[in-house]
Amino acid sequence: MSSNDLKVSNSRSHAWPAVRLGLAAEISALLAELNETQWLSQEAIETRQMHQFRELLKFVIQHSPFYAQRFASCGASVSDFRTIDSLRGLPLLARQELQAAGAEFFCKDIPRDQGKIGETQTSGSTGEPVRIRKSGIAQLFWHAHSFRNHAWHQIPFDVRYSIIRPTVDAYAEQPNWGAPFVFLYETGPAQVIPITTPLAEQFELLRKFQPETLLVYPSNLRYLVDRWRAEGSCPRGLTHIKSIGETLPDDLRRAVAELDGGISLIDGYSSQECGVIAMQCPEGGGYHVMSESLIVEILDQDGEPCAPGEIGRIVVTDLVNLASPLIRYDIGDYAQLGGSCSCGRGLARLDKILGRRRNLIVKPNGDRHWPLVGFHDFDDIAPIRQYQMIQETVERITVRFVTDEPLTADQKTAFTGLVQKALGYEFEMEILDQRDNLPRQPAGKFEEFISKVS
Repeated sequence: MSSNDLKVSNSRSHAWPAVRLGLAAEISALLAELNETQWLSQEAIETRQMHQFRELLKFVIQHSPFYAQRFASCGASVSDFRTIDSLRGLPLLARQELQAAGAEFFCKDIPRDQGKIGETQTSGSTGEPVRIRKSGIAQLFWHAHSFRNHAWHQIPFDVRYSIIRPTVDAYAEQPNWGAPFVFLYETGPAQVIPITTPLAEQFELLRKFQPETLLVYPSNLRYLVDRWRAEGSCPRGLTHIKSIGETLPDDLRRAVAELDGGISLIDGYSSQECGVIAMQCPEGGGYHVMSESLIVEILDQDGEPCAPGEIGRIVVTDLVNLASPLIRYDIGDYAQLGGSCSCGRGLARLDKILGRRRNLIVKPNGDRHWPLVGFHDFDDIAPIRQYQMIQETVERITVRFVTDEPLTADQKTAFTGLVQKALGYEFEMEILDQRDNLPRQPAGKFEEFISKVS
C-alpha cells in the first residue's frame, strides 16, 4: 500500500480504521461534498449559489457598516436576488473602496461556527494592496480546493515536491509538504525556494533536489524550460508542474509539452482575497470556477455579461467568507468566458485567464528574479494608495506613488533605501508622487512592475 492510500488516524487511542477529528475530518467531509456538487447542472449550481448569497447578504447588512449603507442605497430587498443576472442591481466593489472603508468593511459578531478569524494582506500585484479578514470556513474551502486540484490531475502526495514562491523567506528542505496536505496524507519531502533567488541558482537547486512535482510562477518556469531544453534534460522523474500567480502563455504550455518525459502542466488562478478562484479542467480544457464558494461574472466594458468566447473583466462574489465579504469585487483581471465543458461538470468555465503578468527585474550582473519591493513596509513611511515601478535601465528605476499628500524629501529618501534593500541592489531611484490613480495598460490591466530591459 502506498502512502497515498494510507490515511493515518489522528485519534491517539484508535489507529485503524482511520478516525479523523478536527480539521482533517472537516476537510474530508467537504471534499466528499465537492465530489458530488461538481456534477450538478449549471442551473442547479446557480440555484444553490443564490440561496447562499441571500443568506450572506442578510448577515452582512446587519453586521458590516459598509454594506449596510451600500445596500440601503440600491433600493432592493434581499429576496430580489434569485439569479446571477440580478446581481447587477448591486454596484461593483473596487480595491480603492476597500482601502478607504478600513475597519468599517469588516463584519462584526462573526458566529463561532465560522472558525478562527485571521487577517491577510494581498500580494500587491495590482499596486493597490488591501487587508482582508478570513474566516475559518473560508480557509477550509482553500484547503479543500487544493486537494481537489490534486485529485483532478492525479498528483501523488508521496513524492518530492519543490515550491518556488514569494511567501518563502529562506531556502529550506523539510521532511513533508506541510499544511494542508499533511492533514490527510503522509507526503514526500519538500524543497522551498524564495522567488527572489537568482534564476540560475533556482535551476541548480532543482537539479540537486530532483523534484517529481514543482510549483512555480510562469516567468520563472520559462527560464527553467529554456535551460532544460538547452541541456537536453530536466529533473529525473518530474511529472507534474503546478503554475500559479501569472498568466500562463500558450507558447510556454507548448514548450513544456515538448520536453521529454510527458510532464503534466497544471495552471490555477487564485488570490489572497478570494482564495482559489478557478482551476484547470483535467479533461475538457480551460478552467473551472470553484462555484461552490464563489460567483464569477465576466463583464464587458459596459458592465454587461459577456457571451462565451468574449473577453471581459473578472468580478467575484465570495459566498463563504463572512469576515470580509467581497460582493461583486472587481479584482482587476480579465478572462475569456467559456461555455459548457465536455467533462460534464456543471461548474462555470473560463477559456483563458488574461492580464496577470509580473515582470522579472534584471540586475547589472545579469541575474533575473521576482521583484519583491518591500510594499508591506510602505505604510511605516507614508500612506500609499497605489504604486508602480518601472525599470528604465539595468541601473535605474522610476517609482511612482499615489498619495493623499505630497511626499517630503525625507520620506523619498526613506522609500529609496527601503526599495533598494528589498530589491537587493542599490539601483538609481527616482521617486515621484501624485494624487490621481496611475494609468492601466491598454488591455485594462495594471502592472505594478514593468521592466524595459530586454
